[in-house]
Order: sequence, then C-alpha cells, then structure tokens
Amino acid sequence: MESSDILFLSQLVKSLEEASVSLEQAYEKKSFDKFNQSKKIMIKIQKEISEILK
Repeated sequence: MESSDILFLSQLVKSLEEASVSLEQAYEKKSFDKFNQSKKIMIKIQKEISEILK
C-alpha cells in the first residue's frame, strides 16, 4: 500500500467519524432527513475504504 493510500484512508476514517457524530445528533433531534443523509455518507465512505483495502 502506498503512502498516498494511507493518507487517503486516514482522511476517510476522519470523515467517517464526523459522519457518525452527525448521525447521532440527527437521531437525537429526530431529524430523519439528516439522519438518512449521514447514513448514506457513512455507507459511501465505507465502500471507498473497502475498495482501497482490496
């Protein structure tokens, strides 16, 4: 794995953590649109991470 891949993975993990916080806040506020948006972002990031690790 190249160092650029590792750096990109690090950025993706940070984004995933931020989306997780956003998901939790949306759940607490019962904001279903924001909840679904955060969930979609998390799924997209997880797919990107999986592709890099293949």
